[in-house]
Amino acid sequence: MEIKVITIDFWNTLYDSSGGELRNHYRQRILFEQMDKSGVWVKKDEYDAAMKSTWEYFENIWTKEHRTPSAEDCLEHMWKFLKLPGDQEAKNIVIESFEDCILEHPPKLLDGAEEILFELSQKYQLALVSDTGFSPGTILQELMKRNDIMKYFSAFSFSNETGVAKPHEKAFRTALEPFSIDPSEAIHIGDIEQTDIVGAKNFGMGAIRFTGSETEYVIVRNPTESRADHWAASWEEIGDILL
Repeated sequence: MEIKVITIDFWNTLYDSSGGELRNHYRQRILFEQMDKSGVWVKKDEYDAAMKSTWEYFENIWTKEHRTPSAEDCLEHMWKFLKLPGDQEAKNIVIESFEDCILEHPPKLLDGAEEILFELSQKYQLALVSDTGFSPGTILQELMKRNDIMKYFSAFSFSNETGVAKPHEKAFRTALEPFSIDPSEAIHIGDIEQTDIVGAKNFGMGAIRFTGSETEYVIVRNPTESRADHWAASWEEIGDILL
């Protein structure tokens, strides 16, 4: 069938993962400031161990239950790990730092993405399908506004809003619902085989596996074989496939 809608992944497809260390330092600084006010001293190695445990907690739920814990859920895990006092005001401030750290130290929009998004939007409807981490969909949308690319998208599916993560079909169905089309009339672009590609193909969509911003995490976990209909190593190659 003729493609009418393109859905696009956020992390390492539209944006890279740069700034991660700065975001972690920002979260750490806010937590330390709040604990200092409470007269509690947290050592850096304790914080590092707590953050490692928190990411493991997040990934376990993400991969096994196909949903993404909220920043509040993750912070509650970290709070218990560090045995911190139950100061709700301090918790709320730290939760906010977890959510908005992406605006303080943003990742980069990938090279060529803005130009190709403009061209794609002249021919197709565009939607975003994202498994969210600490930052919810509203924060990701704010980043997209700052980069002046929100205007190209007509629909959004964020795991913190839908309650499911890719490859769950609801993640893709939510993105396509506004367009009243058959899944075969849509194609998804994403970097992770088991979530982006398998999820889209199982739902009846086409799929493009994007390799232009692969992290070590993705490289280690992605199989060399793929169910994708196409591969693209850059946004220029996405343009070659779809324009």
